[in-house]
Amino acid sequence: MLTRRKFMHSTAAATGALLTGCSLATKRARLVAGLSDAFQKDFRLGTSVQNHTLDTTDAPLLSLIAQEFNAITADNAMKWDALQPALKVFNWQRADQFVEFGRRHDMRMVGHVLVWHKQTPERVFRNHLDESDTPAFASRTQLLGRMEDHIGTVVDRYRADITEWDVVNEAIEGGKWLKSHWYNIIGPEYVQYAFQFARDANPNATLIYNDYGVTNPKKQDAILDLLKRVKKSGVKVDGVGMQCHLSLEDGYPSTKMIEQAIVRFAREGYQVFITELDVDVLPRAWQHVRQPPLQPLHIDEFTASEIRALDPYAANFPDPVSEQLGDRYASVFDVFMRHADKIPRVTLWGTSDSESWKNNWPILGRTNYPLLFDHARKPKKAYFRVLDVAQRQ
Repeated sequence: MLTRRKFMHSTAAATGALLTGCSLATKRARLVAGLSDAFQKDFRLGTSVQNHTLDTTDAPLLSLIAQEFNAITADNAMKWDALQPALKVFNWQRADQFVEFGRRHDMRMVGHVLVWHKQTPERVFRNHLDESDTPAFASRTQLLGRMEDHIGTVVDRYRADITEWDVVNEAIEGGKWLKSHWYNIIGPEYVQYAFQFARDANPNATLIYNDYGVTNPKKQDAILDLLKRVKKSGVKVDGVGMQCHLSLEDGYPSTKMIEQAIVRFAREGYQVFITELDVDVLPRAWQHVRQPPLQPLHIDEFTASEIRALDPYAANFPDPVSEQLGDRYASVFDVFMRHADKIPRVTLWGTSDSESWKNNWPILGRTNYPLLFDHARKPKKAYFRVLDVAQRQ
């Protein structure tokens, strides 16, 4: 069996050859077997694992993940629609594959996500006794029962392997509660119930509230108010997950904003997890998303001149932009290192550019380069800039 340790030893020579002739950071890389090793005294370094990778048993990609990272998050395999496709009917195949891979390579595993308004089947929120074409919404009691059953079943099944859970995802929009079905049927208490059910199922797990845009002070206020409500109910939340989907075009959010958010949440007593890090290198294109519902257009639906503007790197990734990406990654990892005492884990939202969700959002079919490994799964300049941050401390 190819364990993480055996794999890392077997690839050391190949890694050294790959890095020959590069920068000082690259030469230093010969001293480590993978990127996570460079940060082993600071925080765990993770990546997300997609369903496609699990379904196809993509051995080269799985080997790369095992070499470079020591934590993994299930991208979609543990969301409600994947685990419970019908009421009280569970499908464990992909989740079990995810756990087996993590167990085999001695990796920290993160369960993502127990309660979210997306990728939860509509029937979860409906009265199953109503057989009409448009059944009425479930009662508060019905929905709480389904939540408790789902969380208890899932967390208990993996309690020996999964020690970190994103319990609730994206309950806040801007500075206010998102009016999701969870909120509309149960009320704001749905968050504290979710954490209570998770805590009951595994008292020793690390439980996280996860959200995007948390560098916005108004959103921070709302999240902290949410967490205070949960704490007042007697339920412990261990950490805040900062997704950290960053932009190269306008530098938003700034490293100063990221640092201020980390410091603020830590000051309130929460561990800070960087949960979905990537850097979008393409022009922002939210104005082209059909609303409602949120429906992305395909790049082929635009004119030739629009395509050149919206998808400028379809043929190749220019060196100057690659350098800028490296600068951006280095700057945020500098922040993470300064606050490593507050951050147990930094997770990238994907391993190679080819698998990134940014290729298809907010426009389908573009070619993006938001991660540390390129479309051919080779390390980019950004990889070595991140490595240099670790090794110059």
